[in-house]
This record gives sequence, structure tokens and C-alpha cells, in this order.
Amino acid sequence: MSILGVDSGSSIVKLVVIDKKGEILHKAMLNKTPILQAIETFTNNNKININSIEKIVLTGVGKDEVEGNIYNIPTIRINEFEAIGIGGLYLSNQQNGLVISIGTGTAFVKATQKHCEHIGGTGVGGGTLLNLCKNFGNVNSFKEINNIIPKGSLKNVDLTVQDVATHEIKTLPKDTTSANFGKLNENASKEDIILGITNMVFETIGMMAVFATQNTNTKNIIVVGSVATMPYIKTVFAKIEKMYNLKFIIPKEAEFACTLGAIKVAN
Repeated sequence: MSILGVDSGSSIVKLVVIDKKGEILHKAMLNKTPILQAIETFTNNNKININSIEKIVLTGVGKDEVEGNIYNIPTIRINEFEAIGIGGLYLSNQQNGLVISIGTGTAFVKATQKHCEHIGGTGVGGGTLLNLCKNFGNVNSFKEINNIIPKGSLKNVDLTVQDVATHEIKTLPKDTTSANFGKLNENASKEDIILGITNMVFETIGMMAVFATQNTNTKNIIVVGSVATMPYIKTVFAKIEKMYNLKFIIPKEAEFACTLGAIKVAN
């Protein structure tokens, strides 16, 4: 017998089936659709016998759209922020940390094995990134963004410390951003602008994470969600790590952290 986890977010539904040992048997991300429809599509596509599911675990903003049990299978609903926190700790093998979940927006959860607290968030997230890139660069997917970024340069987009400082600032590397899009000029290409947008979104999220760890003993920042798997995020966070002596951890299966976390809490 196995367990089905469903994270019904504002733009994506993520589904995972695990076995008794906690191993992932099936996983998928679907565009936003009603939970029952998502489960039907997922089980059909993966040829999953619904009778092999002993428990269904729901989380995310859409977890309450279906009342009671689904298909007469015991169905449990888990608070999204608890699922994010426990999922982040589980995947990163940490006992505590700040878990930031980058979805359409970004949520910040201070997590321990015994308690998860939603301490805030920002509307800046994957939705910001994708829709700005669509509007300014006619780019329609994160895959396209990933392919374009290596061709861009921030020199025609961002103002850096070395552009504005009349003397050396020892605490800040010369290429530290002083103003996102503060140097945008007519020479900026589509690739430059897409890179600039991506850099701005990731720097904003990264710096908010830094502020969230101030006056705490938390030095581990665990990054989960679909956007966490974009390669360029590691470049941005590596710079922030050096400046503030923190550690950003992007675990394997980061995009399914909330789903897996809900299953862990339910068990």
C-alpha cells in the first residue's frame, strides 16, 4: 500500500506517491486544476491503481476545496506552512533552519522538528519572474529563461558598487548590486533584460532571507519550491552566502518539499 500527497498551489498542483519505506514511486507537476481532476490525471498517466492508495494527504491553498474523504480513502489535510517547514528539514536532513518556499510568491517558515512558524513572506516569487519575463521578453517558461540567462550580461542593466563608490567598500564586493535596473540603457539586449529580471527576483528573495535570520541562531536557509531548481539561483545565493556567513541549502526534490512534508506530518 502507498500514500498519495497533493500540494494544491495557486498555479501548480504537485503530486507524489510514496511506498511504506518512504521511497518516491511516482511524482508530477500539473498546471492548476481542481484536486479531483489532478488526481485522476495523475493516476491515469502513471497507471496507478487507486485501490493501492491507503491514505491521501492534501496541503496548499486549495486543500479545502474537497470536503471529506476522496474515493472513500482516508484523507488528511495539513497546514501548508507546517508542510513546508517539515518538508524542507526532511529533504535537507537538518534539525532546524529557515525554510523559504519559492512558488508564485515566497513564504518564509522558521522550522524545527517540533514547531514550524510562518514568519512572513513576499509577493516576489516565481509568478513575478515568469510574468515580467513574458511581458518584457516574450519568454513563456522557466526552461526558456534558463536557456537565455547564460547569453545575458548585467553590465547594461544593473548599477553596482564599483559604479557608484568613490572609494573601496571592504564589506561589499565590487560587483554587488547597488540598484537593480539602475543602469539600464539602449544597448541592453533581450537576454540582458531577462537576466536582470531573474537576478532582481533572486537577490530580493535572498536578502529577505538574510534579514529573516537576523537576531536568531539560524544559519541554515533551506530553499524549496519549483523555482529553487533553476541553476542561476545558486549563483546569486553563493554571493550572499559569502557576505553574510550563511548557508543556502537546495535539497534534492526541492520542488516537492511541501507535498512530502505534508505526508511526513500526516504520518
